[in-house]
Amino acid sequence: MTVKGYAKYLLVMAGLGGLLYGVDVGVIAAALPYIERTSTFSQDQIGLIVGMALWGSLPSSLVAGLLAEWFGRKKMIVASAMLFLISIPVICASGFFDGGNFWMMVAGRAMQGAAAGLFGVIVPMYLAECLDADSRGKGTGMFQLLLTIGLVFVAVIGFVVTSCIGDAKIVVDGKAIENGIVVYEQKTDASGSPVWKVDATGKALVGADGEKIPELAVDESGKPKPKLDREGKVIVDAKKIDFKLIKSWVAPEKITSWVRAWQMIFLLSCVPGLVLFVGAFRLKESSRWLYRKGRKDEAVDSLAANNGEEKAREILAEMIAADEAAAAEKAKNAAATDTLFQKKYVIPFILAVVILACNQTTGINSVLNYTVTIFQKTGMQGAFANVSDVAIKIMNCVMTIVACALVDKKGRKFLLKLGTSGIIVGLCGVGTIFLAISKQWVVPSMTTGVLATVFFFMFIGFYAVGPGVCVWLALTELMPTRIRANGMAIAMIINQGVSAGIATVFPKWCAATNDNGTVFFVLAGFTVVYFITAAFFLPETKGRTLEEVEKYFTTGKMPEKK
Repeated sequence: MTVKGYAKYLLVMAGLGGLLYGVDVGVIAAALPYIERTSTFSQDQIGLIVGMALWGSLPSSLVAGLLAEWFGRKKMIVASAMLFLISIPVICASGFFDGGNFWMMVAGRAMQGAAAGLFGVIVPMYLAECLDADSRGKGTGMFQLLLTIGLVFVAVIGFVVTSCIGDAKIVVDGKAIENGIVVYEQKTDASGSPVWKVDATGKALVGADGEKIPELAVDESGKPKPKLDREGKVIVDAKKIDFKLIKSWVAPEKITSWVRAWQMIFLLSCVPGLVLFVGAFRLKESSRWLYRKGRKDEAVDSLAANNGEEKAREILAEMIAADEAAAAEKAKNAAATDTLFQKKYVIPFILAVVILACNQTTGINSVLNYTVTIFQKTGMQGAFANVSDVAIKIMNCVMTIVACALVDKKGRKFLLKLGTSGIIVGLCGVGTIFLAISKQWVVPSMTTGVLATVFFFMFIGFYAVGPGVCVWLALTELMPTRIRANGMAIAMIINQGVSAGIATVFPKWCAATNDNGTVFFVLAGFTVVYFITAAFFLPETKGRTLEEVEKYFTTGKMPEKK
């Protein structure tokens, strides 16, 4: 294989780790409508199944760096792909039990999450260590690009399967309406306050769930009035629908087809995992890892595969020179030791942690998860809200391509400053719309919904151009070789912990503030911290070798370009 051919092969194969990361995040959304209607799982159990991929990624992220140091980057990429492939049949096997097998589903999702955690640490590290300074930005950006493609990939799978099998939600909701399992309007008094059922003493009655029982509004014939959505459709009371009811409404053959539908979604999603598993065997091991293990000849071969023999010798010479400089510095003081608490280790580690934490405090994951709901709250009709949601994810992918083209030309600092500035404007715009609605300055309408969509497009577009790609570079480029594996693992744990925390509290946070925009203004405030960090504390690493970046944190000055 030629040097150029292998360089492209490396990008595609390692980048598939990013695609599988995106598949892990998005596949459950495509399968969930069928799982909910073919299982006995409670809402709490469904929530655990959805979240288990994230929880499964936390421990694997923590040990990913250690495993990569022990066994090498290449072997761990192969192992991660294998773990992902094993998770698929475990998940699918749950569907062969009547009502599903909860623990098999949880176990499979945990394995998927563990694979995602390994991919998230090891693949960006591998790309950064294998690519030269001039292509490292574009190469590491490939991880984020394929991640966004992974989200679109599973969305398309879900769309195709639903088109072929039919929408289970529409069928079940239709049966629920036929059987009167709908949400009814609550009666209100003259002041507009809700009226509750009371006992003989006038105390509000409480149901088995501990909630007060509402007095229902009735129509002219004395029948309870169903609650209608903005499109004038009856709202189904999903809380009262269980698998036993569904089985009494729907033919067994139809339920079986729904089970096969969600199983097919998972099975089709494993195709890129299979390609990565087979293709990763032809990848070269990380040259930096080989060098640290004393295997210099193999390190040169690895470097030569995608840099050429002459360039490989130059890069190896830089590695040796960096080691000799570090040894000479230590020799100046016999008592000096290479402690991890030196400035050259602590400062880049703190910078990477701050950037990864700020990346999540933009609210990116929560916003992507709740876009349809947010659009509807700002006045956009249901169908348009779903179309806007799909459009946003496609734009996320397109703008990531733009970022990959710019990151090695304009630099990391420039894109991060540009991206965070746009995010701040977008979040403040959405927050202002919610504030105006909550203060009754405007009424939710198609106009306010479209305005919210514009600001969301701005938010997602600028995120993709800046933080979406640059965060992986910050994670890999800032960390010195000695702490890269374990430092990245710790930083990723913080990143995912912040993400999980925001995603968990986001709906309740919005409800607690009565959707007055406070949430979006707070997220914008965190993004200001992100902008300041990128603008004033982050060094520009464009066109710099990893050894030159490490020297910057040692001396406080970036070496002159050759």
